[in-house]
Amino acid sequence: MTLLLFFGYGLIHAQNNVVKGKVLDNQGALPGVSVLVKGTTTGTITDFDGNYTIKAKPTDVLVFSYLGYENMETKIANRNTINIILKSKVSSLDEVVIVGYGVQKKKEVTGAVSRVKEEDVAKSATADLGSALQGLIAGVNVTASSGDPGAEANVQIRGLSSVLGNNRPLYVVDGIPYDNNPNISMNEIETIDVLKDGASAAIYGTRGSAGVILITTKKPQAGVMKIRMDSYYGVQKNFRHIPVPTVEEKLYIQFLNKYNQSGTVFGNSWTTIQANPTQLTNNSNFYDVIENDLAPIQSHNLSISGGKDGLSYNINGGFFGQEGSLIKSNYERYNVRANTQYNKGKWKIATGMSARNEYTQYSPWGLILDAIRYNPYGVQVTADQTSIEDTGGDNSEATRLSYLGYKLQTSDKAFRDYFDGNISAEYSFTKNFKYTARGAVSYDNSTRYTINPSFIAYDNKGDLVPSQQSKVRNSSSRATKRTLEHILNYNKTFGKHNLGLTAVYSAERYQYSEFFAEKFDIVDNDITVLNGANGLANAGSGNNQWTQNRVTKFIGTLGRLQYNYKGKYLMSLSARRDGSSKFNEQHYEWFPSASLGWNVSDEDFWKPFKSTVSTFKTRMSRGTTGNSGVGDYSYSAGIVLNNDYVLGSGATDQNYIQGATQTSFANKNVKWETSVSTNLGFDFGFFNNKLTLTSDFYVTEKRDMLFPVLLPPSAGGGSGSDVVLNVGDMRNTGIEYSLNYRTGKKFKHNLNVNFTKNTNTVTKMSGTNKLLYFDDSTVSGHSNDQDKVSALAEGYIAGAYFLMKTDGVIQNEAELLEYQKIDPTAKLGDLRYVDADGDGKITNDDRRFAGSGTPDFELGLNYSAEYKNFDFSMQWYGSFGAEVINGGKALGYKESNNKDLIYQWSPQNQTSNVPADRGALHNNYRGWSDYWLEDGTFVRLRNISLGYTVPKKVIDKLTLSKLRFFVTAQNPLRLTNYTGYDPEVGNNGLSTRGIDKGTVPQSSKITAGMQLEF
Repeated sequence: MTLLLFFGYGLIHAQNNVVKGKVLDNQGALPGVSVLVKGTTTGTITDFDGNYTIKAKPTDVLVFSYLGYENMETKIANRNTINIILKSKVSSLDEVVIVGYGVQKKKEVTGAVSRVKEEDVAKSATADLGSALQGLIAGVNVTASSGDPGAEANVQIRGLSSVLGNNRPLYVVDGIPYDNNPNISMNEIETIDVLKDGASAAIYGTRGSAGVILITTKKPQAGVMKIRMDSYYGVQKNFRHIPVPTVEEKLYIQFLNKYNQSGTVFGNSWTTIQANPTQLTNNSNFYDVIENDLAPIQSHNLSISGGKDGLSYNINGGFFGQEGSLIKSNYERYNVRANTQYNKGKWKIATGMSARNEYTQYSPWGLILDAIRYNPYGVQVTADQTSIEDTGGDNSEATRLSYLGYKLQTSDKAFRDYFDGNISAEYSFTKNFKYTARGAVSYDNSTRYTINPSFIAYDNKGDLVPSQQSKVRNSSSRATKRTLEHILNYNKTFGKHNLGLTAVYSAERYQYSEFFAEKFDIVDNDITVLNGANGLANAGSGNNQWTQNRVTKFIGTLGRLQYNYKGKYLMSLSARRDGSSKFNEQHYEWFPSASLGWNVSDEDFWKPFKSTVSTFKTRMSRGTTGNSGVGDYSYSAGIVLNNDYVLGSGATDQNYIQGATQTSFANKNVKWETSVSTNLGFDFGFFNNKLTLTSDFYVTEKRDMLFPVLLPPSAGGGSGSDVVLNVGDMRNTGIEYSLNYRTGKKFKHNLNVNFTKNTNTVTKMSGTNKLLYFDDSTVSGHSNDQDKVSALAEGYIAGAYFLMKTDGVIQNEAELLEYQKIDPTAKLGDLRYVDADGDGKITNDDRRFAGSGTPDFELGLNYSAEYKNFDFSMQWYGSFGAEVINGGKALGYKESNNKDLIYQWSPQNQTSNVPADRGALHNNYRGWSDYWLEDGTFVRLRNISLGYTVPKKVIDKLTLSKLRFFVTAQNPLRLTNYTGYDPEVGNNGLSTRGIDKGTVPQSSKITAGMQLEF
């Protein structure tokens, strides 16, 4: 009995042995390390200080695992305390990066490849991946297209890639290519690798000319199940306005305008106030109506990961919501992603599924422009107003207010449902040779509902004001994509020689369709279906490059050889042959690349410098990529129906015949745009790689670019018709530096500074078409805005401004007499234009290059620090040398509704540099003038964050492994001399870049949140 009790006690004691310890690396404690009893599901993770506690038998084995470190196993062997030091798998230069269809040690990379991690992009409170990348990577230019919620930023890698083709980089998520931003949640991302040079991007052939962004989502990790929640909530604050006058100031400006145009003065100048004196009591401001100050922004994310026995999983679900800074703008997104991986023998099966639901509400277009022109003594229109009983003012004022009321009642909402799934199966024939088959499918369905309700307004006489026709419009689109890839990889070491071979076959089929239906004259504003209107009905399908129904097919084959000797002498060669259905005569093209590298610091002669310059590598590459981002069926002529014509002669023989018109011309020889990029790079590591410096110098030649060529009306396409031909060349040259410093044990801090300079030049245009203005590059949004200002011109940057130079305001009689020699109609107070071509008159030929909306160079500064339980980070971004055209100011002048006009030239203010107000069509306020041009340089504090992690002794009581609270400010500070809303004016990235024509500015944000882990 005694022996039985003794053995029973020993068994119970063995089963309940408590093991404690601490896990560290060479810099200190490691939080979040998985500690698992081998062969069981019993496990835990280390706390913030690296401590763990687990119950196990004396005969058990503990397995310690952590991302980026080598797994370690140790027998318990009756020990109660086990401290572990994990070894990093790689040094900073041996870190594995994704290079497309494979991985490489950073030390062996011969191209220009940069990496950021989840913690870098997750600091920004945004739904857009591009916005989160701003200032993080040298060579990646990110400019906000707009401050609207859900708006995508313009991302350009090493400058402009195409004029009419695709300028967006290729996104590749877990090996699956996407032509557009994949819109994934920041919390789904594990790493982002950016392929910047042609040799690195050439493995994606026709789609790599604008660079490649490789996104790896969070992968499953076997071990104890981990649950993590990230959540924040905040508010947004709007920036400044274009200054608008008060009632008294507006009247003074109007009297000056009448004096300048007709010579009348106060007392004999009629205004609408005389007809309706009660308007003097108004002090209307439309900004108060359209702005949504302190709009909420929030994000909530939950992830679960774990697994055992070869099967692991990672599930991530999240919600992002943001109200816009303007009324009736909103964006909501729900994301779910599930990744699984199964390992069995020589097989590795991985699956990924993603679903996304988006809701976007668009504010009525041009509200900021409406606020700029709003009459301060006019009736104040409100956002919820369904009618106006007395518009006051004259007929034009009544019509304008009726239109504004109609616009404010507009409802414009879009719903999007997206799903994709992928599966890859990898089979290892041997340790060195494996085959991977990967397939993916995606479905993207969108529906948009636009309701323009009826709006009733009466003028001051009680008469009904004619209003816009009410309308309901529904549009729907569907896109499907199927991708299939077969990949062979062979990697072998022969003594000191390392060889890698890759062969790829890739095929993709993309199909898109769109249609709309609309009906006019809504009977009741509460009934917003198509059948709720009884007027004219209309239906149709997409009719341009982006909305037309189309099927696009890609086929590609790739061969790549990677070789290095002792990891010292490096070489990579690749050739890809791509085919696209977008071309008629030349479906296929070859895209080769080659790159070399030399780890100089591995040489014996470098040993004396090792203590200071730890690593030194030089890289050189040359690669060819293509751009197939042209419109489908561009090799065919375009025919537009419903262009009717009268045939016959005389009063009785004429017949009205339904007809069609050819609006674009066939070009069966349309072919690939080609980019040839040469890159020279140097990588340095100082003081055992605590300080690293990467520098790159590149030249990219763009050949056979698709440019529009103007045709004479006799060609049959009408006035202003053109044909798109491969007639253009362009060059990008640039310099990039990235400096990183990391140090500290108790007080850890990391500093990164990056510098980017890219110079773009159009080097060739067709025949006599050496200057071509973009149709959408007008300045102010005024109805009589007749001047285009942004152009393609040989020898200049794409999207260059060509403006009339001015030399101040004519302030006295002597100046007037001199200027009237070239403009006899000039008067005192007029702008003095420069006769640049010296022909004795002011004409359109006097325009000269005046910069562009593209910066001369950019700087990014990113700093983070940790001390005990506190963490701090901040991100700065600076854009230098861009020019911005202040279209809001131009509109205010044209509408006689800008505070500056109080100080305009007049006989009583003859030293003013503000030109006299002579109406919207006068040369003083034309859009072609450099008077609206301003320095767009700015420095922005993009993000500043302070966090606190709750100590272990507190969270142990809550059965948590981590609990962190943080507060973040985004865009709280901006330094600029620009007088408009926001100097960061991206718009479409080319023709309207830098033209601030009512672009919604970015707001500042303050958020607070928490992170917790189980």
